[in-house]
Amino acid sequence: MYPTIKFGNIEKKPDVRMVADLKPVLMTPIDENFPAYYMYRDLYKNEEEGEIIRKFDLRYDITVIPPAKIGIEFIKTFGHYHPKKNKVSYPEIYEVLEGEAIFLLQKRGARDSEIVDVLAVYAKDGDKVIIPPDYGHVTINPSDKTLKMANWVCRSFSSIYDPFSKLRGACYYYTEKGWIKNENYKSPNIRIVKPIIPDWLGISKKESMYSLIENLENLEFLVNPECVEYDVFEEV
Repeated sequence: MYPTIKFGNIEKKPDVRMVADLKPVLMTPIDENFPAYYMYRDLYKNEEEGEIIRKFDLRYDITVIPPAKIGIEFIKTFGHYHPKKNKVSYPEIYEVLEGEAIFLLQKRGARDSEIVDVLAVYAKDGDKVIIPPDYGHVTINPSDKTLKMANWVCRSFSSIYDPFSKLRGACYYYTEKGWIKNENYKSPNIRIVKPIIPDWLGISKKESMYSLIENLENLEFLVNPECVEYDVFEEV
């Protein structure tokens, strides 16, 4: 069991996702079972900050993904979409605190199995990665080191996992042989991009994303997705 963490004055135990829980989305399911990743949800440094975060309808989480492979596939999160608010779905924002990550994003067409855009966002320490509206996403640890990441998200919705489960994961798997297409999808080639921190977010790469506790109005886009323009990636 991954240890309890202390965040400010608050101690939190993790929710643990086991490899057995990932079987529906793995390229090659295995019988072996071990902890895949650890989720510390709804963090704040003291009760006053917790009250402020709830007032803005937000939630701050930390996820830890130790290095591992399942067969030849690198360890990953289950993957999910977000529900819509009005015309578009809720976005999310991540920060890599330690290690390396690949965020695989996919945008659906008329059917769950029809993908119109696929992005692989390569991120390292300090990078902030905004998941734009209408993109499902999976996070991959492609290295031999622990990946630790944080996220801000609206607290008033539930993520949608069924499309990933039904189609055995995202439209591509990341493996020791590189990217392998999931044949359950009709999808384009992957676009490799790097993240851009937009000016309206109000922080730099060197600043902790939790520091936005002082300016939570900068995260209004997480609750009202149509309030900003999502120019947040640059082609590599």
